[in-house]
Amino acid sequence: MVRQNLSMNLMSSKYVVLFALLLLFAGATYEEIINDKKRQAEYIEKQVERYNTLVDNYKTELDELKIKTDSTEAQVNDLKTFLKDYENRTYMTTEQIASETAKIINLAEEVDRIQESFKKKVLNLYKHGKNYDLELLFSSKSPNEYIRRNLYLQHFSQNRKKELRELKSKKFVLDEKKKMLSLSTSSQRFYIESRRNEKAALEAKLKELNSEKETIENDVNINIERIRRYESHLNNITNFMNNFTENKDKFKSSKASRLNYDSADLNKSKGNLNLPVDIGLVLNKFGSSINASTNTISINTGVDYSIAKGSKVYAVAEGTVTLVGELPYYGKCIIVKHGNGFRTVYAALSETNVEPGSSVKLNQVIGKSGETIEGQMLHFELWKDVIPLNPSEWLRN
Repeated sequence: MVRQNLSMNLMSSKYVVLFALLLLFAGATYEEIINDKKRQAEYIEKQVERYNTLVDNYKTELDELKIKTDSTEAQVNDLKTFLKDYENRTYMTTEQIASETAKIINLAEEVDRIQESFKKKVLNLYKHGKNYDLELLFSSKSPNEYIRRNLYLQHFSQNRKKELRELKSKKFVLDEKKKMLSLSTSSQRFYIESRRNEKAALEAKLKELNSEKETIENDVNINIERIRRYESHLNNITNFMNNFTENKDKFKSSKASRLNYDSADLNKSKGNLNLPVDIGLVLNKFGSSINASTNTISINTGVDYSIAKGSKVYAVAEGTVTLVGELPYYGKCIIVKHGNGFRTVYAALSETNVEPGSSVKLNQVIGKSGETIEGQMLHFELWKDVIPLNPSEWLRN
């Protein structure tokens, strides 16, 4: 279905708004309209709060996963470094042991140098700490200098982490090589094999962690987009209520009757059909649209009205109920057959008041509106034989 923001054109002119209201809200009082929108606003605010909490929880999971992923990846890389010298053999000859001993001595000296260097930096950090970082930032003479110093501190911190990781890696390889020298030839062969198996298991675990992280990141993006849509929806409802309140005195304060017309042949009433709800604020229009975040094309074969759950849903013409059931994504639905091959579909319902085979009259309340994952709404479709029609060309607007 089409996913796009509510049309702001309705809000552009008070006169246009007033004219639209007189047409769209026949059958509802001012208080009913305002209460409907207030219920929707409260619902949306709760949904935004809910999904914000969900996103925060996902981000906490991602932080924990990142620690596990980084740790597992480091273990895999350490084992790769160690096993690289034993790719084509499972034990060391006497000459190789002598050569390996010399390498270990050099590696031990390198580890000592890195460790001493890192120790000095840690002591320096302990002496100055975050206060030094703050002093360095706050003593900046311009915004650009502040940004440069901040980037420097971030880079400095990243370098310390990198050095610590390098130190741990070299110490791991050093300890492993020392252990190899202490083993017999046969034990070396089994030890190398066990380390290869361990590396394979860690690689499998790393793949699972990355897959889990990708899934959660996708969930975060989906819910952030959902929050954006809800906030946009809430903004449009707020604008609508502000404009509507300004025209309170001009709006009919008593219930107005929905229009009556000959609905036996819908061709004669094209452009003048009553809306299936009292409040015709369009959420999604008829036709196709491109989702900017997923770059996918969605097709809406009807129109979605933004309306609070539990609002009355009316038959737009007389006819016979052919189906009361469920539709994927939309949930409860009613399909009514009219003359000359016309059919109307009412979906995303919370309640249905009719049965299959029963006759319905024009403006009869056949159910109540409900909600989908996109929010509270009514989904309405108009068909001629097997062709979906654009409801906006048939309903009063």
